[in-house]
Amino acid sequence: MRAALIGLALVLAAAASPAAPQGDDGGRQAAMRFGRALTSGKADALRPILPQKGKVKLTLAVLAQEDGAFAASQVEALFREFLAGGKVTSFEVTRFEGDGKAGAFAHANATVVDHEGHTVKLGIHLWLEPEGDRWVLREVKESTG
Repeated sequence: MRAALIGLALVLAAAASPAAPQGDDGGRQAAMRFGRALTSGKADALRPILPQKGKVKLTLAVLAQEDGAFAASQVEALFREFLAGGKVTSFEVTRFEGDGKAGAFAHANATVVDHEGHTVKLGIHLWLEPEGDRWVLREVKESTG
């Protein structure tokens, strides 16, 4: 009986605690949401994975010619500007590593058509961290080749 009461207490305590990020699946889902936002051409679809606090580090040469730390609204604006004249035709997460708590790294391959109509193959590297009950972007880097 005592073990059952302890088990019940643990279940009730877990239910009463604030929601935690969804672990590896949440980080992986955020990385895939990033790709869906770009391939759909809808920069506003990035909002759920952009941080409310702090900035996102961008190191981009094709998707935007930017290198620095940007607020969420700036990140959305930069991607909106790219998507107004360019497009991401494919995005596939090929590697995901994370402990489900502190952060996660995702690598994806993407095919992009730039503003001049050139098709470019990119590696996209994402660093994601939990913020409250969700996973958010903290860094986006691209590499060519």
